[in-house]
Amino acid sequence: MTGGLLSLCALDPVAGVGLAGQLGRWPTWGSGDVVALGRAGQPDGGAWATSSLLPLGLAARPALGHPGSSSAQVRALAEHARRRLTRNGSVYGPVEDVEPVWGELAGMGVASREERWSQPLLVAPHPPGGLAAAVLRRRREAGWVAALLHAATSPQEPAVLEASVAMFRAELGYNPTDSGGAYARHVSWLVGAGRSYVVLDDGAGRASLPGGPRAVAFKADVGALWHPPHGRGGVALITGVWTRKDLRGQGVGSVALAAVVDAVRAEHVGHHGTVCLYVNDYNTPALGLYRGLGFERVGTYATVLL
Repeated sequence: MTGGLLSLCALDPVAGVGLAGQLGRWPTWGSGDVVALGRAGQPDGGAWATSSLLPLGLAARPALGHPGSSSAQVRALAEHARRRLTRNGSVYGPVEDVEPVWGELAGMGVASREERWSQPLLVAPHPPGGLAAAVLRRRREAGWVAALLHAATSPQEPAVLEASVAMFRAELGYNPTDSGGAYARHVSWLVGAGRSYVVLDDGAGRASLPGGPRAVAFKADVGALWHPPHGRGGVALITGVWTRKDLRGQGVGSVALAAVVDAVRAEHVGHHGTVCLYVNDYNTPALGLYRGLGFERVGTYATVLL
């Protein structure tokens, strides 16, 4: 069944990276449902269903030769997901796939606390010599940021978790560790997999001296990762981008994110790989940062918070 769903993801690897990444982790997860609508080998749509729901392929993609799912299939997916969705879960993914299944879920009485229907899906550029080098030509004073960007290590995990919780609270309005240890385990997994990138400073926006204090100045994660069967490289979805509040507006975030793009290509998806992310359309500072780095919009995500 996963083979058919991965073929569905491969029709649009950037839009499909979220589901493909979950499918890659499925054998080691203790819970979660992989859902194929229609024939397993050539599904009409699919989803990952846990306390949250990530649908893909529900809407037709005529240009890609994909007919989409029937209204009965979408309703069946909603009925299945409704039993698993929990408070503080979400329904998220390409907007054209979220819309039909959320319509069914809402009709079944599932309530949302916030609906974000316009989250631009952006792809990083491929400048010669790397993105960080291109940015540092304008931001030479922030060279220390690029130099200190690295994949977090196990001893740094408590600091990474603290920064991750701060990012999560600012983005979603609650502390994810209040409901158990799942979020901390997720952060630990990201660190162990070399997929959580950080810049550590002295707590005041300067490179820390040996033996001196260290604080997380910036962090970003590779939230989803896969290598499509056809293509010149992998696809990585960056999530959890966060710059410490006292360093915002100083170029730290732009230099650090540029260095993350280069590191992800070097360590995960290859030189020709695709690095993408999505952002709320009302987040003007973040949109300005990504635009300044040369990110280009290729689609739209939506997130319904429960």
